[in-house]
Amino acid sequence: MLKVTWYGHAAFLLESPELSVIVDPYKYPDAGGYEPIDDSADAVLVSHINDRYHSHTGQIRPGFELLKAFEFPPEGVTFRGVSFRSIPVYETPEKLAGDEVTVMRFALGGLEIVYLGDLGHSLSDAEYAELGHPDVVFASTGGKPTIALDELVPMIDRLAPKWVIPMHFKTPKVNLNILPNESFLDLVHGKYGIRMVGGPTFELPVEHRAPGTEVIVLEHLR
Repeated sequence: MLKVTWYGHAAFLLESPELSVIVDPYKYPDAGGYEPIDDSADAVLVSHINDRYHSHTGQIRPGFELLKAFEFPPEGVTFRGVSFRSIPVYETPEKLAGDEVTVMRFALGGLEIVYLGDLGHSLSDAEYAELGHPDVVFASTGGKPTIALDELVPMIDRLAPKWVIPMHFKTPKVNLNILPNESFLDLVHGKYGIRMVGGPTFELPVEHRAPGTEVIVLEHLR
């Protein structure tokens, strides 16, 4: 079992029997109106350096282990028996210096997870092979400057996850010029299942084996 709570933007709390992890925490008020992430966790996992939107740890309660995916060696790192790996990618299709980000892969609660982060381009065959077919994909659905939606959907098709959890999209609480999640949902309506949770938290069961891919739409907690 994996319990997923969406704070807002690209920040999540993931809770499993073996570990709790806060992923890509934003900074309040610099990121907009999302309230501070004042929780605690065993670890904080950040995909790249962006103190405003993705890597601010100053508002999280102390006592966590900081895992910096952009500094992982090729074999990844292990924390409390959980292996974390990252793939260096770029936020934009031009792949310029300064646009470096990562895609992260790890397993929690018996589920294989891929967190696409700020990925802004299609993946290579080698990168697809490294990611495999995860159970859960966290995907930015706000379009550019991260990956365009017409590139994201074929990527999801190839990864073939059981669940997609949208993030990094326009809400009244974020100060970025990005698309609302409805743009993504309109594009995949009838292609994937869509579950509107009506809250910030959802539990993903290990035993789920329904065919196809389901989009889990959460409401921001903060």
